[in-house]
Amino acid sequence: MKDEVRVSLVQFGSKPLDCSGNARRMAAFVEREAREHGAELVVFPELSTTGYVRSARDDAYAELLYAASEPVPGPTTDVLGEAARHAGAHVVVGMSQRHPYVPEVLFNSAVLIGPSGDVLGVQHKVHPCRDEKEYYVPGDEIAVFRTALGTLALNVCYDVRFPEMARVQTLAGAEIVVSLWASAVQPGKVPSDSIVARCATRAMENAVFFLGCNRTGTDDDQHFYGRSAVAGPSGDVLASSDDDQEDAVRAVLRGADLQAQRRYLTIFRDRRPELYGRIVEPLSRPTPPVVGS
Repeated sequence: MKDEVRVSLVQFGSKPLDCSGNARRMAAFVEREAREHGAELVVFPELSTTGYVRSARDDAYAELLYAASEPVPGPTTDVLGEAARHAGAHVVVGMSQRHPYVPEVLFNSAVLIGPSGDVLGVQHKVHPCRDEKEYYVPGDEIAVFRTALGTLALNVCYDVRFPEMARVQTLAGAEIVVSLWASAVQPGKVPSDSIVARCATRAMENAVFFLGCNRTGTDDDQHFYGRSAVAGPSGDVLASSDDDQEDAVRAVLRGADLQAQRRYLTIFRDRRPELYGRIVEPLSRPTPPVVGS
């Protein structure tokens, strides 16, 4: 990766189903973060284009969500691509993405846009959570993307609870893992520091930079609490937010820190994959007891 990478995690508060308005506001953040803070990578949360899904199946809402969802490339990536080109920055954004050719099928996607303005890659959320399954199908590939900043990997919210995903990405060469969140609590409840903890844990486990970007705002009965974080390859927290304000968490990622940690603890040389087969076996069902003889 580069010697230094300046990153900005924007705790964006989406307006539900207002893709064009959300895209314009995100584009303004891209240009601001690059101009005022030298950001080379600007990150937005999960489902930033449409807002998060309703907390229960709603057929009328499902129709509105599908109508608001976009192909990739499409209108939002065009707007953000132009901003990325002007800013000379990479952008990662969470989107509700239409399947390229199967009608009525949606992905919960993290999209990477390069400083050329082009889409460099898409990672579909592999593990849709709870009510998301009513609206989105799971992704079936785990990718990494080689860029001028370094090798990036993307995941989306609930994916972070499956350590296998970040490990697969790291074994494929990931140096910076970007995780997009839409994590909420009931209004009046105090949020936990789970984003900071999970970023630090995944970073330490894999000796990578791990970035967790959460959204803000309130939709229906869901209050999105921000508290985004950046962790370094030793598990140290490089930057974090302790509030739910629509602003950015900023950090500088240093390539020398990545190399130093990987030399200090040779986890990839020391791992014993021949002993870990059970991890990738499907969950077996217990054999029912035999009654009688």
